[in-house]
Amino acid sequence: MKKNSETITDTDETLMARLSQGDADALESLAKRHSRSLYSLALRITADRGDAEEVLQDTFFQLWRKCSQFDSTRGSLIGWLLTIVRRRAISRVRRRSDRFRCTPLRDDVDILPERNGPTLLEHLITRELVSAAFVGLSTDQQDAITLAYFDGWTNEEIAVRTNTSLGTIKTRLRSGLKKMETALSNPVPPVSCKQVQEPATLENILITEQLLSRGFRQRRSHQEEESLHILAEAATPDQLIDAFLRMPLDLCRAGTAGLSLLETTPKREQVFRWTHLAGKLAKYTGGTTPRNFSPCGVTLDCNSPQLFAYPGRYFHYFNDVEVPIVEGLVIPFHVGETEGTIWIVSHEEGLGFDREDVRIMTSLTEFAGCALHLLKLLTAKEQGRNDHPSGAA
Repeated sequence: MKKNSETITDTDETLMARLSQGDADALESLAKRHSRSLYSLALRITADRGDAEEVLQDTFFQLWRKCSQFDSTRGSLIGWLLTIVRRRAISRVRRRSDRFRCTPLRDDVDILPERNGPTLLEHLITRELVSAAFVGLSTDQQDAITLAYFDGWTNEEIAVRTNTSLGTIKTRLRSGLKKMETALSNPVPPVSCKQVQEPATLENILITEQLLSRGFRQRRSHQEEESLHILAEAATPDQLIDAFLRMPLDLCRAGTAGLSLLETTPKREQVFRWTHLAGKLAKYTGGTTPRNFSPCGVTLDCNSPQLFAYPGRYFHYFNDVEVPIVEGLVIPFHVGETEGTIWIVSHEEGLGFDREDVRIMTSLTEFAGCALHLLKLLTAKEQGRNDHPSGAA
């Protein structure tokens, strides 16, 4: 007798076990169970129904082909699927836009520009805040708001579709929006010492939304000018990188600043190499972290600055360093075919980063791009000399 693939008692774990054996009915059941949440996330990120549908299809295709990659000990299935959707949706948005392309510096451009109006980061943070507030609603409230504001249905249409009274639909919308408004008016509090000792998910340590709620420090132009003079004295690209990494130690009160470059190992594994470090973790220069399990990887996937609190709670390898990492601010950059991040971390309780630090670090990515470009040119030139030594026939 054929097994009923939509039995109400089937858990995600049961369906995944069947899926691993090639059961297509299990995939269909998982799609029916999770499609609404996954599609809603894809639509919020891409703002395009066609793109959202393609992201959803790609996600379930990946689930079918690579279901063995899911590890239930690392988290729930829906969390894993939401991560896949988020990354694919962000990648699709990145392909649609060229706004993150690195452009060369000009002499007439202010190196560290003043803040004028909402930045791209603030728009991204606002979207993340709204998403976080939405997740805190009940399923009924989420469904009502999704149908009304993402699908464009009227209250009457929602009532008919869900077989619910019109008054109930209005109440769900009103109470859901009120709850979101309250959540947005009261940002998430800082991580407590007790929480530091508890196991965490990526969502627990990723606190980028707090950048919008923290106070904005005044710009210290004089100190920035002094730092820029030091940069101007750098004689080689390596010295330039080391010089700009020392800047945030003073300007951002960071304990360590670093440059991480994405590379592929001989075993075909992608890792981030800590090529340059300044500060308390300088002894770890040359170390690596995995591309698919690291703050740098998360930041490249999001393609925007990200803030992490006690990252060792989730990325446990950070607990092996001698100095505790309290907060980490990571900035992505892309220079030609080179991808990587620059980042700063604090090692002291109560010392957190804010939007002024984001402004400084984002500007420093231009120095990173310039220095890396020069370093590549010099390396290629030196290689050419070795390949064609003077006096060769």
